[in-house]
Amino acid sequence: MPAAAVFSLIIKKENAHDDPIYSCEWAHTNISGEPKGHTTNFLITGGLDGLVKVWCLENNRLELFKTLSGHSMAVVSVAVSPDGHTIASTSLDSTLVIWDLTSGNKVHEIQNDATDIWKVAFSPDGQQIVSGSHSGRIIIFGIEKGNVDRVLDTRGKFSSSDGKYICSGAVDGTVCIFDVSQGKLIHTTEAHTQTVRSVAFSKNSQLFVTASNDGFVNVYNSASANLINKIKLKSWVLHACFSKDGSRISAATADGSVYVILLKDMKILKHFQEHSNMVWDVKFSPSNKKLLSVSKDKCINVYECPIPPK
Repeated sequence: MPAAAVFSLIIKKENAHDDPIYSCEWAHTNISGEPKGHTTNFLITGGLDGLVKVWCLENNRLELFKTLSGHSMAVVSVAVSPDGHTIASTSLDSTLVIWDLTSGNKVHEIQNDATDIWKVAFSPDGQQIVSGSHSGRIIIFGIEKGNVDRVLDTRGKFSSSDGKYICSGAVDGTVCIFDVSQGKLIHTTEAHTQTVRSVAFSKNSQLFVTASNDGFVNVYNSASANLINKIKLKSWVLHACFSKDGSRISAATADGSVYVILLKDMKILKHFQEHSNMVWDVKFSPSNKKLLSVSKDKCINVYECPIPPK
């Protein structure tokens, strides 16, 4: 009988970029072209060097698969379509670029006037991309033509979408929730006392999580915007996200820590201290069993992150 999995650091890729790494994402993709072909785990990273890198993860080994060049300034956010074949990246050069993961080819390059584009997320059907901007507008782009479908006015830079709602966070600690079908603001909540660094929905869209410089990770009901639970950590929280199964939250902090938190009671299951500088992003794998983090220290870390027993 195999031994039970334990929390552990299984990969540390040093100097994965030449500069700090700001964003990361997983993709579980069949690149064979065959309907029942082998699916591969990929990691996508973007950083201050202006590059998007695609890494292949197999047998606990991480190898560079593609380097995507096209941005002239720092890449601040990367996202992957639900089918795993399309990458979106946003940069301080004010562009949003759509890439084909398998070939590495640029599909669309969308210039966003004179203002920079911040966090980016795909809609659940993969047909649209939502991005927050420095000006405070939420911009919804259509994938097929690379056009702007809709613009929503808010004060947020950091946005997330689940298809039904769009959530954005602002520098004054406010979080705004929009109804996608109506294109209108339905809730505004004073979630934090300092800058909101990230917002993310649970897979079932019932909850969203916020992270802030005030050290709090807050969980809210999406429909009502009521606070469900929260936890105070020791440093600025730069990113927080749900596991795909909805049982846990992970948080990345400015003191180099990565936390795994049980959603049910906000108990800390594991506190990783494997980075030497601030951790900018963290994501659970599609299988829920691994965790990925990237940092100002230019490292990519992959952790074993066992699913808690029910």
